[in-house]
Amino acid sequence: MKLRELPQGLLDRIARVSVAWEGRDIDRRTLRSVPSWGVSLLLHALALLILAFLIRIGGRGEPDRAFTAELPPPGEIADVTSLAEADRSGDPFTDVDDPNPPSLSLGPADPEMKFANQPEVPNLVAFAPEPAGPAPRRDVTPSMMGAAPLMGLAANVQAPFSGRTGIGRADLVRREGGTVHSEKAVEDGLEWIVRHQKADGSWVLDVRDVCQSCPAQATIVSQTGATGLALLPLLGAGYIHTVKSRHQAAVRRGIEWLVENQQPNGDLHVGGTGTSYLYSHAIAAMVLCEAYGVSRDPALRQPAARAVAFIVEAQDPAGGGWRYRPGQAGDTSVFGWNIFALRSANLAGLSIPKQTLRGCTDYLNSAATDGKKVLYAYQPNHAVSPVMTAEALVGRQIMGWPREHPSLIKGAGRVAAHLERSEDRNIYYWYYATQLLHNMRNKDWERWNPHVREALIRAQVHDDGCPDGSWDPAFPSQDRWGMSGGRLFQTSLSILTLEVYYRYLPLYRTADEEGLDGPPPPRGAEPKPEKKA
Repeated sequence: MKLRELPQGLLDRIARVSVAWEGRDIDRRTLRSVPSWGVSLLLHALALLILAFLIRIGGRGEPDRAFTAELPPPGEIADVTSLAEADRSGDPFTDVDDPNPPSLSLGPADPEMKFANQPEVPNLVAFAPEPAGPAPRRDVTPSMMGAAPLMGLAANVQAPFSGRTGIGRADLVRREGGTVHSEKAVEDGLEWIVRHQKADGSWVLDVRDVCQSCPAQATIVSQTGATGLALLPLLGAGYIHTVKSRHQAAVRRGIEWLVENQQPNGDLHVGGTGTSYLYSHAIAAMVLCEAYGVSRDPALRQPAARAVAFIVEAQDPAGGGWRYRPGQAGDTSVFGWNIFALRSANLAGLSIPKQTLRGCTDYLNSAATDGKKVLYAYQPNHAVSPVMTAEALVGRQIMGWPREHPSLIKGAGRVAAHLERSEDRNIYYWYYATQLLHNMRNKDWERWNPHVREALIRAQVHDDGCPDGSWDPAFPSQDRWGMSGGRLFQTSLSILTLEVYYRYLPLYRTADEEGLDGPPPPRGAEPKPEKKA
């Protein structure tokens, strides 16, 4: 049997699997030119892979009794055994959801996953030190974006994103804990996202507006947020608007939609429900910053700088956080997206005012529920929330806490222990917890990684219909926030979680990784803002 005689659907599948691992496009005509002996070899290899996969999942019936996490000594800080019921308002999209979602069994850990101890080098991220008092009120304009460096920048600003494509991506998948199957899940998910792009280049959370074949509505309305959520995993997998690929056009059209709808003050939010405002802007700002950082497209520098300037302006001048609308007293959920946008901005070569960073530290200090800053709440003076603890500790990592910081070690251990006990399906929690534990790279990560990776691979939809490649927010169990963000939200965060191995270079670099982006250049080496004509 010759390859040209195979069904077109199988040809597409073979190409997709190959691209997922090799990081390059394959033309169908190339596949059809393969001789018959090559077809036989290819089909036998695929058969062996399928057989190995079936054998692998067939032995997953026994729970992993070794999946435990070290807890800090009892009584040292508040216990977290009741966190699952604490402070329900401390999660995103607070206007909906079943208070008792069904559980999702994660299955056993992969005993083959091992991580060698690596020598430490100085932290990649170095923010301003914690100030004594709150950040002062200030007037901010886009011209301030060159005010102060956020962290040491690599000589090649593209370097922080260099793990996303080609050999760099494949190497990080292998070293950081991904698999061929997790990469295939990423590529299949991206195919689904691209299929549901609107004609104007945007996306919507309720995909029924685009496709009646995909069930699961969304109660949140935000075209900006949906477009940002669609583009982030595409960029995370190395698909950019300036490099030819099968998703280049989709990425370009999405970015164009964001830029065309940006307001002169940098605001990217277009309509939608009130609670989605600064969530959506921050997500879209991340897209513009990452697209600029990877491509160095000069047309994106000012849109990205304006988007970040709007974040600076929207910060609560008293408490240092962000919430639904500019100037509101912050909450940790919205704060997380905005601190990530600032990180993406700086990785792209855009600088952030020092007072903005001081405000970030002020907010995290106020959201801590204990004197040692181990656990965190949705808002200051609220109850401890495990989800917000994970999100806040990622913020601490970005702000420069070293991996050896005692409060970071204790907090991450508490999050890992809670994940092990929790039966909720909560992709928002998994997304932040996975980043937190991946940055720690300790035994908690070794145990959590195969659990979340295999759970997401198993939960992905595989059928002959349009939902193929997506994640259903209601199956195999109801996600805690699934009805809020819908299928696009569920699919985007699932992919981003599986991209944790390479979306950014490791936050805490090791000696063998330093060569990927080199040591930071002297202060002031970052690009300067463009002068207006």
